[in-house]
Amino acid sequence: MGLGPLRRPWGLWSWCAGVYVFLYLPMAVMMAFSFNNARRNVVWKGFTFEWYRRLASNHEMLAAFLTSLELAVSAALASLALGVLASYVLVRHPPFRGRKAYTGFINVPMMLPEVVLGVGLLTFFVRANIPLSFPTLVAAHVIFCLPYTTGAIRARLLSLRNANIEEAAMDLGATEWTAFRKVTLPLLRPALLSGGLLAFTMSFEDFVTSFFVAGIGVETLPIRIYSMMKFGITPEVNALATLLLLVTTALLLGQHFLTREKGQR
Repeated sequence: MGLGPLRRPWGLWSWCAGVYVFLYLPMAVMMAFSFNNARRNVVWKGFTFEWYRRLASNHEMLAAFLTSLELAVSAALASLALGVLASYVLVRHPPFRGRKAYTGFINVPMMLPEVVLGVGLLTFFVRANIPLSFPTLVAAHVIFCLPYTTGAIRARLLSLRNANIEEAAMDLGATEWTAFRKVTLPLLRPALLSGGLLAFTMSFEDFVTSFFVAGIGVETLPIRIYSMMKFGITPEVNALATLLLLVTTALLLGQHFLTREKGQR
């Protein structure tokens, strides 16, 4: 009874519009206040590019951004490589003893509270006498990104399981490795792209796990922004977030148009 108006066209359009406003209005406000001629994001006092100029000379902020970028790329690539291997074992090879447990262990980091994962990894590194550094941070990010890349790649492999394309390639003389490299991997490209983007995003914005396992001298962008909260966050953060949002939107639009053009050929 309560969902009756949603069955009408105007009700559905109104509901969708409300959802999009709820999702994107905060980002629009953030972008607008990156041009605000005031240090506090409370009252609009005029238009300026000052915060973008200050961002270009803020070496600490840019260094933290480059650290997060390097970390996200490294974690995404490593989790993709491990995700391909794990998915191939689960889908292509015959069932083996402990297969369900193997799948469950891969998905455990996705279900654990992030603070529990961070404390557990910190305890492990300390007990193993492994100094906290950038490599430990990459390893920690790979752990919680792996379930997402494995899930995306495994779903793609399951959709290709009945195509018998690998068997056809091997019947024509290709080895198992050649069939995997020239047949399977190109077909996995959509899953690799989606899984890689998801892993990159999760790694780039992570704060809790990074806060526990980042060593001295390793500062990611979320940790840098958190440290700025003690003295007040300036609109330089809004300027950086606006640039990241514009670059991400451009990449997604480019990927969309390239995919559409390939589909039309």
